[in-house]
Amino acid sequence: MGLKFILTMGSALLAVTLANAQTKVACVGNSITEGYGIWDKTKYPEHLQTFLNQDAAAGRQYEVMNFGHSGRMFHKASAESYWSSDKFAAALNYGANIVVIELGTNDSKYFFDGKGSSSGYNYMYKPENKADLAKDYEALIDTFAHQPQAPTIYATLQPYAQNTEWGIVDTAIVNIINPIIKEVATRKGVKIIDLHSSFNKKEWLLDDMVHPNEEGAKELARIIANGILSKTSEPAIESSSSGNQLQSSSSETLQEPTSSAVAEKDSSETNALQLRTAANQRISIQGKAIAVDNYVGEISVFDLNGNLIKRVSSNGSTQIQLNQAGAYIIKAGFQTKKLFLK
Repeated sequence: MGLKFILTMGSALLAVTLANAQTKVACVGNSITEGYGIWDKTKYPEHLQTFLNQDAAAGRQYEVMNFGHSGRMFHKASAESYWSSDKFAAALNYGANIVVIELGTNDSKYFFDGKGSSSGYNYMYKPENKADLAKDYEALIDTFAHQPQAPTIYATLQPYAQNTEWGIVDTAIVNIINPIIKEVATRKGVKIIDLHSSFNKKEWLLDDMVHPNEEGAKELARIIANGILSKTSEPAIESSSSGNQLQSSSSETLQEPTSSAVAEKDSSETNALQLRTAANQRISIQGKAIAVDNYVGEISVFDLNGNLIKRVSSNGSTQIQLNQAGAYIIKAGFQTKKLFLK
């Protein structure tokens, strides 16, 4: 009886342990992660824990910790480097199962020319040294990836930000920082969450046009939770009529998200129209744009990993502006084509 009781109790304790299995999530980042400007409000990592646990599988619980440090960069040599932060050491010691890296907005200051600023930002960083940033971002990924628990890592493309007083301009984020993050993360096999495309409403930002406000922190967490849970996040369908769009310095317009019901609508009438135009349909490259002619319907652009880059609506002939060279897969109705932008 005694042995049977011990075995029964042991099985019960094991069942309780499994039922309460916990996934630890480390939110590594700058002031956007730390919660600058909403000090007494709920920060994005706290919202993230709520969203993850709402959709968690039975018996699975998520614990999310905030390791954000305002003003920090992923560049090692900077006096404001995240590498020298106590938060970095704490994040490593936490032993996370999932690491979300949200860094890069402050690194964009290296490529600010100082125009329009009264703060004297001048980091004297040469653009030809971009390779150093790539090496440091790769080292940051490796430092977490090589931990004994081998965490799953998510790299976030930095969201829209525009504040010349702080030396931050969206042009540098779009054309320099995010391409570095994307190239390194893709090469390392790290999952990417595109905040620049998804976190796209100006009413989600404080007046400084950099940091999420109370509502924005919640929406940022929702986007990241969807990325972790591998939910499909419907991108914006481009339209010139949106009244709440953020205008990127790279001249790319960010729109309000559309509902999946609208984005996935595929009526028989649309199919018929696509069939009629298929014979004359052309997909080609024009400069830094992808041109789709003689097509009515949705056009989707993917990278070679299958990540959706952009979705637009065409009513005849459309040019899709892309900000960086590379290989893309374009799907328009029944036609799929791979193109290389130089």
